[in-house]
Amino acid sequence: MRKTIYTLLFLFTLQGAKAQSFNPLLATMLQDTLNTYVGQISNIKGMEASVYIPGQGIWTGVVGNSYAGQPITPDMRMGIASNSKLFVATVMLMLDEENVLNLDDHLSQWLPTYANVNSNITIRQLLNHTSGISDPFFGPPWMDTIIANPTRVFTPEEVMGWVGAPLFAAGTNWGYSNTNYVLAGMVAQSATGLHISQHIRNRILTPLNMDSTFYDVLEPENGIIAHRWWNGVDYNDTSRVGLNTAVGCAGPLFSTSKEMVQWYNALFSGQLLNAASFNELTNFISTGNPVYKYGLGLARETTQGKTYWGHGGSTWGYKSKMMQDTCLGVSVCGLSNSFPAGMDGVTFLLYRVVKNHIPGCAGTLSGPSTVCSGTNGITYTVPPIPNATSYSWTLPSGITGTSSTNTISVNFGAAAISGNIIVRGVNNYGPGGFAQLYVTVTPTPTPTIAQNGAVGSSANVCANQTYTYSTPAIAGSTYVWTVTGGNITAGQGTPQITVQWNNGVAGTVSVVRSVP
Repeated sequence: MRKTIYTLLFLFTLQGAKAQSFNPLLATMLQDTLNTYVGQISNIKGMEASVYIPGQGIWTGVVGNSYAGQPITPDMRMGIASNSKLFVATVMLMLDEENVLNLDDHLSQWLPTYANVNSNITIRQLLNHTSGISDPFFGPPWMDTIIANPTRVFTPEEVMGWVGAPLFAAGTNWGYSNTNYVLAGMVAQSATGLHISQHIRNRILTPLNMDSTFYDVLEPENGIIAHRWWNGVDYNDTSRVGLNTAVGCAGPLFSTSKEMVQWYNALFSGQLLNAASFNELTNFISTGNPVYKYGLGLARETTQGKTYWGHGGSTWGYKSKMMQDTCLGVSVCGLSNSFPAGMDGVTFLLYRVVKNHIPGCAGTLSGPSTVCSGTNGITYTVPPIPNATSYSWTLPSGITGTSSTNTISVNFGAAAISGNIIVRGVNNYGPGGFAQLYVTVTPTPTPTIAQNGAVGSSANVCANQTYTYSTPAIAGSTYVWTVTGGNITAGQGTPQITVQWNNGVAGTVSVVRSVP
């Protein structure tokens, strides 16, 4: 698994963070919200939801039934439908990083020609839905074909025969189409010889220990599956083979809400993609809807003035909704074993509970980013964090200091190591908004002078100390010393000088001997 570190505003790597548990007041409020609103929406048979908050961990709640007499439990797997698309987009970006393919490759480079599919469409246009390819899955006659053949294995090539006339010329508009991701999966297999399910397993699920998630039909069920309800009818005894082979990698994954927020946390904290790939993933384009823009398998949405990243998913019997707050690092997932169901709104209400109660987004943590070991009394400050009544500071090993305010004075011991200084806002609902600054600790060396004929030099990376330098005295000579990064305090013109360096500034010393 890639471990790429890069600077993002929403980066929430918790290096050295103290172990904390989910705030019980907030947990109670989330469960009450889940119970109240699911109870008011009659078409939600059952629902599970999870919330991840940096510094608190994961809360999971359930309500409703899998079927009569069997309540939903937190470990029940449900179909995540189109939330599978972000897994596919991530795999395609990984293959791009490895130069196996390029997002600007045309379909003609990897696939044969299919009717109503322009071979000049690029992989990027598939992933951001600007290809113009139509979506035949949820309209007649193909929906009826899938329903009538629940145990049949539909091949991608067969599905390509269902595609109708293009909706628009490639690259000229935006239109959501599951066919785009069926084709993306075909490209991945053509380029690597491996089915997309194997890439998702090898590159994402196994490295992240997501052992409750599986690719339906092609992988065995790995736990209890919640019964799926479609229009109020229990379809648990109806095979999913026809549906999930037809839709292909556009929506076949099953998971739990807990593993889905784990997945979001890993992806958005930089564990899977490099910075360039992440920029591609989050290059949100217009869809014609001012509150909904689309990247690669990921959307940017605004609801009630709150903007977040995420995606929805709907299939026959399940619904899913993912949300990511990019400044708090909060992930929210709602899963329901019912379609249609009004669970998207419940997921948003859970997000709103968190957003309105924990400390808000933090500003920039200010203070020196490079410090010499042995330096004391260095101050770091973050602007006041909204809703914070206190502050919690996390310091790398060897750096000491305590504070419950938004300012701290720290000491860098001789054994101090480089790392993130992290400050979190805290209130009755636990820690929330945070800021961090990576500080490089440079050991303070004792410089040595290197003699080269009559010229000597020395480099001092960390100073605020005084050093004495000398070169062999030669009778009748004068000495011209040059110092950078510091000042000669005594001895100019003599074979020995004393130099005071500025704190943290590199410097050199050289001398030229002049014979009259």
